Amino acid sequence: MSEQKAPILILHGSQQPYLSIGRHYGGVKAFGYEYVYMQPQDAFLRKDYVKQYNKHKKAGHSWESFIEFVKSMK
Repeated sequence: MSEQKAPILILHGSQQPYLSIGRHYGGVKAFGYEYVYMQPQDAFLRKDYVKQYNKHKKAGHSWESFIEFVKSMK
């Protein structure tokens, strides 16, 4: 899958039939990328965006604002 089509964020991770096993292992590899499971948000975040999320969180921004940030990148 190309860079353009691989999702950055997969919401409702525990409800995704092929990805939900990743919540037990802390992550999953899909679409050619590694994803980290974020338990409080029940989401998978692409590993190359974790550092960006941590900066966003450290700056005091909310999870919802990070979702909007990801949507704006498409």
